[in-house]
Amino acid sequence: MQICKRLLCAGILSLSLFLLNGQTMPEMPEFPEISAPTLGSGFYKPKIPYYPKAKNPTTESDNSSEKDKNETVLTDGTTTTDLLSSILNTNDFLTAQDITSLSNAGSLSSLSGLLGTSTSSDNLSNNLLLQQILQSLEELKAEKKEEITAGTTESLKVHAPSVLRFKINNYNIKDSLTTVYISSQENDGSFLMTADRRYIADKKVRNETFYLLFKTKENSGSVITYDVSPSINQDSKNENSFLYKLCSQKNLSAQKTGNLVVLRSSSKDCEADLLIDLDN
Repeated sequence: MQICKRLLCAGILSLSLFLLNGQTMPEMPEFPEISAPTLGSGFYKPKIPYYPKAKNPTTESDNSSEKDKNETVLTDGTTTTDLLSSILNTNDFLTAQDITSLSNAGSLSSLSGLLGTSTSSDNLSNNLLLQQILQSLEELKAEKKEEITAGTTESLKVHAPSVLRFKINNYNIKDSLTTVYISSQENDGSFLMTADRRYIADKKVRNETFYLLFKTKENSGSVITYDVSPSINQDSKNENSFLYKLCSQKNLSAQKTGNLVVLRSSSKDCEADLLIDLDN
């Protein structure tokens, strides 16, 4: 206790002498104010600076040119003048819509009816048989032009065959098909499939129609093996079209089990996978 009193007296004495000599107390440095966080203000989230990447005009140009070469499904959002004018152009070749209209009008009964002979005849090769069928359909189209123009929609068919899956080189062809026609089966199981397709290539709307004649090769009752003969019509020749590549293949074959027909091709340029439900 005595020690504390002595120290206090010594401090007071030192301060008095300091003031008597005319000196002032040194100023204390100022410290920044620190405000206490308030409730509900949340945690501090630092912002990460964003540095946009420089564009590479060469790369973008290459990608753009490559994209133009690829096919694209036509969407409802396509409204440019060139695309609209292309859509309005009509095709002179036989389309799946033409054949569908003939069938709905009752003008098309069977494939054998078109030829006047059975499609099981060995006198004609499958490719020649397909060409004669298409020629007969062309003549029927010209003869029944008024009925087709009238747009008869009442179908006389009881069954409703359909395409369940169609891919070429992993590209979904099914989404770009606008009209599909699959004929009734002949007595031996043979049938014709045709479809109209609309797509975009080189920034233009393109139209094409392909035809596949499934000619029965073997029929064991539970399984039917087909030789498939392809053909295609295009508004303008496009060898890069997926369907053009498919129709350029040779020795195509398919198999039917139950109601389902499977066609597969695994060539270098064309890997195709087509699944049809004949709805027998």
